[in-house]
Amino acid sequence: MNKITLVASFAFLFISSISFSQAQRVEFKPRPSEFEYFEYRNDSIFPLKNPIQNTTNRVFESKLPYPIIFIHGLNSSSETWNDATDYYDTQYLFTYGGRFDFCLNADNNNATTNKNFFPTAGADIAAFESFVQNGDYYYVNFNVNPNGAVGTTVLSNQSAVAKQGAAVKVAVQRVMEVTGKDKVILVGHSMGGLASREYIQNSYNWQADNQHHVAKLLTLGTPHGGSNASDSGLGWFGGIQTRSEAIRDLKTTYYYSGDQGRFLFGGMEVNNSSNMNEHLTGDDFYNFDVNCNGIIGENVQGLNQKSIDNLIDFACVIGRITGGTTDGVVSEPSSNFNHYYPSLTYPAKLFYYVSGFDFIENHTELPGYYYQQMQGLDEPNVKELAYGISTNKDYIGYTTVQNPTNADNDFFKFTVTDNVNAVVSVTSIVTSSMNGTILNSAGTAVGTPQNNSGNALSFTRTLTPGDYFLRLTSTSPTNTNYQTPYQFNITTTLSAADNNFTSFEYYPNPVKDVLHLDNISLTKASIYSVLGQLIDTKTFENATSNTLDLSSLESGIYLIVLENDLEQKTIKVIKE
Repeated sequence: MNKITLVASFAFLFISSISFSQAQRVEFKPRPSEFEYFEYRNDSIFPLKNPIQNTTNRVFESKLPYPIIFIHGLNSSSETWNDATDYYDTQYLFTYGGRFDFCLNADNNNATTNKNFFPTAGADIAAFESFVQNGDYYYVNFNVNPNGAVGTTVLSNQSAVAKQGAAVKVAVQRVMEVTGKDKVILVGHSMGGLASREYIQNSYNWQADNQHHVAKLLTLGTPHGGSNASDSGLGWFGGIQTRSEAIRDLKTTYYYSGDQGRFLFGGMEVNNSSNMNEHLTGDDFYNFDVNCNGIIGENVQGLNQKSIDNLIDFACVIGRITGGTTDGVVSEPSSNFNHYYPSLTYPAKLFYYVSGFDFIENHTELPGYYYQQMQGLDEPNVKELAYGISTNKDYIGYTTVQNPTNADNDFFKFTVTDNVNAVVSVTSIVTSSMNGTILNSAGTAVGTPQNNSGNALSFTRTLTPGDYFLRLTSTSPTNTNYQTPYQFNITTTLSAADNNFTSFEYYPNPVKDVLHLDNISLTKASIYSVLGQLIDTKTFENATSNTLDLSSLESGIYLIVLENDLEQKTIKVIKE
């Protein structure tokens, strides 16, 4: 066999492979509204999970520190998460925020690839936005056709991981805009975990402020070291194309040449008898442009050769079939992130689903196992990874059996700007023993730990301005505690009243057009996105009644910094 790589003589410039700048918004492609709600498959129509639209004037505010984004795996769709999220909806009263649809082969050409977005001519990626709202969790869906219909005839959900990472960027941006939160939690099944890593580990995929804004990465059955399951046939995965970009990227080694998979371990984008040689006859893969930049023949850096932010809370759910150390598709240690990043400051926490009677595979079942997901979604167990929270706001947290020790430490970070009395209140405690402590920025306890009394815990600490941590420790959790979240808040009372802004009022909120600012003399208002981008400023003449015209802003959440000659105050406004 003598295969020769064709290197494109009309190579695109690298910069053109990224069709939008860090600060530029992606244009969503229009589609018929019914495509948001149904999948048309053969002669059948299947309803899709969609958000329950808020028809009241109640402003939804999540009790989770950060929203969750679920990303499916190879040849799958966002509906794979329904069993788990239906449980969360019922058990925890979660609110589904919506789905982000991406077609990753929008030009229907398998031979070429790029990371350009619609409406760029020949773009491989078309983004479609369904109805989205402020919620607790969101879906990313790659099972999409070029016209926006859910379902794929163009291998969109078998496309390159590089394109998936570019799409994740858009989803993260929109979720932060809609929720007003500054970080997200990514949950990826199988290849969805690699899509998450592709976003996290490449700064060109990050947000406008050059940050990735990911607090936690939970992977379920993700082949961090690749998978050669396609070598023995994926009979239970109907419709998988072994020449697809996704199979090319998922390979640990290529079947005939034996060399390492390029996407994960790096190397030359070269196809011959000794390189990327996967099939006995015919094309080995539809294309060999691993990094999707329009140039073939480069020496690409593998994902596992790239550094990763150590200040992310990592967790892995690993499946094991009966009597094995594989989930039938991904074998250990490939599913163990720590094996490929052994020097992580805070190693990934590992949780296992062991089948009783699965002798072939449980890989496809992992998205439905909410017990192991909740273990992986549990709050960080060290202060350096603590979730940011605000005072005077209600939250929920979870008590789960952890690994390697059963004790569950949950860390949250908050800031006070004045001398305050801080009252910590925790209710709905179901574990037998929980204690709470406030730590200063150095990690030193402020006062002694306070133990629960029955299902409640409460204590008060006097704090000076600065950053603090709340540590809640469940010393002996059981495997049913996750079913009931504990509820908590930190209520602060100023030691001296804020006289200037005591009678200040702003309304309406949410606002459609004009925001009124009353009972305070102002000199300036600065409007920021939740990513910290300055959008607009307005000056005032120290009048005690002012207005801001917000009609030109897109819907979302904004921070407005109000200033006068003495001080400033930040308010959060929802633009309808």
